[in-house]
Amino acid sequence: MATSTVSFEKLYKRAVLPSMSAAERRAAAILIVDSAAPVRQAVRQALIDIGFSSVFETADHVHALERIEQQPITHVIFDARKTNMPAKEFLLKTMEYSREIITIPLSSEPTIDNVFDLLVVGARGYIVKPFTQESLDEAVIMATKGEPISQSILYARNRNEALASLIMASLDQLATVLRQAPKFETARAEIPKRSLALKRAIDVGRTFALGGSEMLVEAIIQFTTEHCEGPATRLGRVRKRLEEKKGKGLGGKA
Repeated sequence: MATSTVSFEKLYKRAVLPSMSAAERRAAAILIVDSAAPVRQAVRQALIDIGFSSVFETADHVHALERIEQQPITHVIFDARKTNMPAKEFLLKTMEYSREIITIPLSSEPTIDNVFDLLVVGARGYIVKPFTQESLDEAVIMATKGEPISQSILYARNRNEALASLIMASLDQLATVLRQAPKFETARAEIPKRSLALKRAIDVGRTFALGGSEMLVEAIIQFTTEHCEGPATRLGRVRKRLEEKKGKGLGGKA
């Protein structure tokens, strides 16, 4: 038992977040959309410094749509504020043109600039100004390698419930692959992806929870309470299945 535990701990410690290879970075074509030239230049230079060679820029959303139609674009980092078009409208039009384009809003005040609404619609992440090369790189990798989050939060009754659901679903998925990892190579391969998903879910929750982290914790407690009413043990689950079968059998005789 002790040997198994040690190997499991080593396995978990070796797990790293996904990265983008040099080839993937060279293949990317990133369009920066921001009305402030210094911001565009800063983002462009930072992306070039971390290996992205095809980086373009434009000052507004309308011209960005024209660029998207004129040349292949894989990523769009765009101002979350309105320029000559509302950011949400720009996002919807971009997705209408191609759902393969990875969209990342850029904002200095994500809770004010309605970045959460952009995530619900389909944005793949967000970047907070001021940024560093590391935070910019991480945001692009998360958006590129991670799964879309909008489906997890689209139909929730309120924002904090949505964020709690997102965090707990990500935690459950990571816990599942960690349990399976000592036996299955496919599960071990999933660890970085699921770790990334949990990290992003927590970041999103801390940023956008209404009432701050305290209210997010309350939402998580409420979520777990509502979803822990079923049988908690294996024996309990077996008993439940037997009861269901028994009930179906009685129904058939009736």
